[in-house]
Amino acid sequence: MYIRSVTVENVKSFRGKQRFDLGRGVNYFVGDNNSGKSTVMEALIFLFEGSSAAKNPPEKFYSTGATGPTRVEVEITGDLGELVTQDKFKRFADFIFDDDGQQVLRLDRSSEERTVEQGGKPKQVNVKAVCFWHPDRKQFENVTGIDASVKSLFDFEAVWADAQPGDHIDFANTKTLGRLLDSAFKRFVTTPQWEALKTAHETAFSSEGEGSFLTEAQELAGKIKGLVDEQYGAASYRFDFGLPDSTVFMKQGRLHVDDGSGETPVDGKGSGMQRAIALGFIQLYARSSALLDAGSHAPLVLMLDEPETWLHPNAQLKLGEALSKIGEHEQVFIVTHSPYLIRKFDAGSHRLTVLAGTGASRRVNAHTEFGLFGAGEPTWGEINYRAFGICSNDFHNELFGRVQWHMELGRDGAFASEKAIDEFLFLKGLPRAKDWTRHERQTDKRTLPVFVRNSIHHPENNRNAPVSDAELLEATEQLVRIVEGLENEREAELESVE
Repeated sequence: MYIRSVTVENVKSFRGKQRFDLGRGVNYFVGDNNSGKSTVMEALIFLFEGSSAAKNPPEKFYSTGATGPTRVEVEITGDLGELVTQDKFKRFADFIFDDDGQQVLRLDRSSEERTVEQGGKPKQVNVKAVCFWHPDRKQFENVTGIDASVKSLFDFEAVWADAQPGDHIDFANTKTLGRLLDSAFKRFVTTPQWEALKTAHETAFSSEGEGSFLTEAQELAGKIKGLVDEQYGAASYRFDFGLPDSTVFMKQGRLHVDDGSGETPVDGKGSGMQRAIALGFIQLYARSSALLDAGSHAPLVLMLDEPETWLHPNAQLKLGEALSKIGEHEQVFIVTHSPYLIRKFDAGSHRLTVLAGTGASRRVNAHTEFGLFGAGEPTWGEINYRAFGICSNDFHNELFGRVQWHMELGRDGAFASEKAIDEFLFLKGLPRAKDWTRHERQTDKRTLPVFVRNSIHHPENNRNAPVSDAELLEATEQLVRIVEGLENEREAELESVE
């Protein structure tokens, strides 16, 4: 079971509706600052756990000045038939419908105060209620008691960009590390060591005798009895010091780190190491039996907002690999500006959404909607170009190679020389405005993309001025326009054949 889409309406900077289709594994969200990437994750928390659990209070989560209510809609798919065999989810059965061969549940939460006719009676619904789409009655409905069940559909583990690493290196049983330790504690209580601890505790706290703690405590109880009996009547008192549960042990826990410079508590280390450790615990939790040990079979939804913060590039690459592995079994959301994390994007098994611009000028594109070298298969260079406006030598080479491939395709595979490619680009409208000096006796006029390509491939040639960032950007933009035109021509040819 996984979340296949989320639709936001009048949420923060999103005015009107915006739907995001999601994959069952890793979902990347990349793009400009303030383009709404993190809002997608906040919207999921808002729907499943309520407005009080959302990262931002309503006055910050609701879109300012928007026409209409703030609303989030989610579609869940997967083995929903198995889900409704569980007692707490049986009431969902009437809301499951078929959509193109998939079983789907559709939920919404809205700030709108509305009245819904259910069972012939009107029912008031507001932002505190989660509603389910009824496939027969064609309306969203809220069944009494259903909201609590919604919260246990998924196990959300979110790490926000502004969170402190210590928030996840916490021994409380509601935190990631605490859950792992609690799971380990449940296994520990089945061991001989635990039986020995129980015996020792019994001896120390449950036996009376001279000097024992229980004898001292009972004397205290007798003194209390003497005072209280005089004022409120006769009663007896007894102290009981039961065996502590895991939460008592966890409160005493500390994590120490020795990185070669001496052992210190983890909160005394740098932010980079603390964040790496926190992310390590989260990865470990995603792979562990702690989810099942906690008595919940709810699928894990791992949400990471700019996880690259404070991490070395090499650590970011390794984190990307680890998250890809987790994505084979759990749904993962990654909001990132890191080209190192994006490098692990796999168009075959991951989903990527690019958000560019803000407000009314915002553009939202899924990787299945672009790809200059094959629809839905953008390269790392193209992703960085579209998401962050980063031009690279690699992307320029890919574009140049795409033009060369097109020419050779039309020549029955015959090699397309530099001169032939330059002529092709010239006929496409690019000026020959650059001088390329091959050696002291030969200088030729070339289009900018050919000049840049030669500079990349022949760094040993110092007879030409270095390529500036502005020239690399201009040459890249020129090639993007041409390659997009070639792709359009190719699609038109395929359609005419069909």
